[in-house]
Amino acid sequence: MMMQEWFSEGFPVQVPAGTSILDAEMQVPAGATGLIILSHAGSRAHGTQRVQNLAEYFTKDGFGILMMDLLTEEESEIGKQAEEMGTQGEDGSCFDTDMLSERLYDSLEWVRDLPEASGLPIGLFGTGPGAWATFAVAAAKPTVVSAVVAAGIPPAELDILRRVKPPTLIITGDQDGDEAKFARDCHAALTGRKRMEYVPGFVKGRDDLRITEKVSRLACHWFEQYLE
Repeated sequence: MMMQEWFSEGFPVQVPAGTSILDAEMQVPAGATGLIILSHAGSRAHGTQRVQNLAEYFTKDGFGILMMDLLTEEESEIGKQAEEMGTQGEDGSCFDTDMLSERLYDSLEWVRDLPEASGLPIGLFGTGPGAWATFAVAAAKPTVVSAVVAAGIPPAELDILRRVKPPTLIITGDQDGDEAKFARDCHAALTGRKRMEYVPGFVKGRDDLRITEKVSRLACHWFEQYLE
C-alpha cells in the first residue's frame, strides 16, 4: 500500500541506460490507463519545465508517466555550451542520436519490469532530439509501444519514419516556414496510422502554458485512442 501511494504521488528515480544512470521522475496514479514516457535531451532549464508541465496534464488525465532527460547532467552542460558556441548539430544536439535512442530503449525495458507498470500500455512522447529517439524505439518495438507523439522535431534523415508502425501524432508550430515544411515531410514518410496538428506559437524552448495545454490536450486525446 505504501509503495502504491508513493507511485501515485510521484518520485525521483534513477534509470540504468547502457553505461549511464539517468535522472527521471515517475508517477503512476491509481487506476492509470497507460504509461507515457516523456523524453527530451538537454537544455534542462527550459526543456525540463515544458516536459514537467506536460507531465502534470497527463497525470491529471489518468496516465502514469516516466519523465526523463536522455542526457546526464554533465552532458546537458556540454550541450548548453555547444549551443552557446553554435557548435551543435542540425538536430540541435551535440550528441549522437543513436546513443539517445539506445538510452530510451533501455529505459523502456527498465520500466516494463516494474510491477507498478506491469500490464499498462505504453506511449512515447518525445520533443527535440528526443523525438528521434522516440521514433527509433517505436520502430524497434512496434508490439510494445502502443502510440507515439512527437513535438518540435529537428531536421534529420527520414528513413527511420518508414519503419514506425504504432499510431503517430506529429505536433508542429505555424503552418508556414522550414519547421512546418519538415514536419509535413515527416508526416508523409510515416506509413502507419498518423496525424499532424499545428499549434500556432509552438516553438522549441517556449514555455507558454496556454500552448502547452493545447499540446497536452492533443496528445492526451491521441493516447486515449490508442493506449489499449
